[in-house]
Amino acid sequence: MYPSDPILEESAMPSDTSRIDPVTLALLSGILLAAAALFWPLLDVVILALSVAVVIYPVHRFLSRFMPGAAAAGATVAAVVIVLLASGAFVTLVLARNAEYLIGILGIIADWIAAPTLGEAGALLPIPQDDIAALFAGQAANLKASLSGTAALAPLMGVKIIVFFLTLYVALHKGAEAVKGLASHLPAAFGDAVGRMSKVTVDTLYAIYVVHVATSVITFFLALPFFYVLGYGHVLFYSVMAGVFQLVPIIGPSLIMLFLGIFALSIGDMRGAVLVALVGYPVVCALPDIYFRPLMMGRRASIHPVIMWIGFFGGLAVMGIIGFVLGPLFLALLVAGYATLIRGRRSGSAALILPESPELRSKV
Repeated sequence: MYPSDPILEESAMPSDTSRIDPVTLALLSGILLAAAALFWPLLDVVILALSVAVVIYPVHRFLSRFMPGAAAAGATVAAVVIVLLASGAFVTLVLARNAEYLIGILGIIADWIAAPTLGEAGALLPIPQDDIAALFAGQAANLKASLSGTAALAPLMGVKIIVFFLTLYVALHKGAEAVKGLASHLPAAFGDAVGRMSKVTVDTLYAIYVVHVATSVITFFLALPFFYVLGYGHVLFYSVMAGVFQLVPIIGPSLIMLFLGIFALSIGDMRGAVLVALVGYPVVCALPDIYFRPLMMGRRASIHPVIMWIGFFGGLAVMGIIGFVLGPLFLALLVAGYATLIRGRRSGSAALILPESPELRSKV
């Protein structure tokens, strides 16, 4: 069961109807815009840290019962670091133990592509052999360039990691206080709208993060019997890789199935190729995304799963990797705002949608 009182829910109702002086508001807005422009390369990390803080805030609240708030925030961040390091170490260990096996498979595929003829299995390929070889060569060159670029950006990545965890700590320790203080300066008439937006934000972030991880776990367990039946051994290795790739937006474990399909053709295993195409992809790749993810999201998020998918794809296309979080969130807030507007008009609560003007109210 999801926690029921994250950080944003504490600011559902403003406690003070006082308003900020317009000059002060303009000054703060200018400083905020200037800071966003100056720190633009780090803005994605800050937003990511704030969204993670919302999800893990209940852990901080629980620990705050036994220790000061600062210590609880530090302990929560330390727990996140431990979980990430343990997960990374586990994946690295699995890869290291199967590195020789993986290199052997890559060698078999390379020899098959370089062969004068692909044999009977080549008839099943819709792409000519020369095009496949060129594709693999191009991907190898792209991988080499990507690794070189990543190495050059290592110092910036280190800074981003530090900023992420520092922002996460500050958001956990002072976030609730900052949000409540900001909400206290909103007009009381907007209390219901603020509460609804806060709830939608929390629900959407939980649907993104928690459901995303849960889908990865489901993929792992679906992959275990499939790879056992496939008969290539190394069942745990392939299942772990399928679960890890499920965490990668858009790509998912489809890349694993493509790799195994090519390997099956390279060794002339028609049974394996058919299993990968007719069982592996539909069950391991498609089923978690098409059935389980919308089902679990629907239990927490209050918008249609199709809108969530539009947010995923649109956000990734427009904003990059951070769009995987912000895309669905913005669409969810848009839908919630529309619902609040319609609800206000139907109930006659013009204060939620119009200024305090008798002339404007009379038109509702």
